[in-house]
Amino acid sequence: MTLPENMVTNVLSENQSKFLTVKFLTKDDEIRVYHGQMGVIKGLKGNERGKIAAAALKAHGYVTLKTSEGYKCFKMDRVLAFKAGGRHVFTMGAEIT
Repeated sequence: MTLPENMVTNVLSENQSKFLTVKFLTKDDEIRVYHGQMGVIKGLKGNERGKIAAAALKAHGYVTLKTSEGYKCFKMDRVLAFKAGGRHVFTMGAEIT
């Protein structure tokens, strides 16, 4: 069971440009954990194609993180748990250790 999307949206909006850890389900129902910073645009290509792709991802409910491995994204309605701003929110059995 995933977290309500409005809860995820509220916490993410409070923690813009901060580091967070998120545990989520991929489209294949595989569990993944990413640790990164939201709102980082350094390193993104500044061409029109990059701007269109970023806008399309956001419009479809994706959030982009800058991780040590590059830019990664996850879908807000597939989040199981996250740690951000000293808060740890998780569903039953999905705690981030």
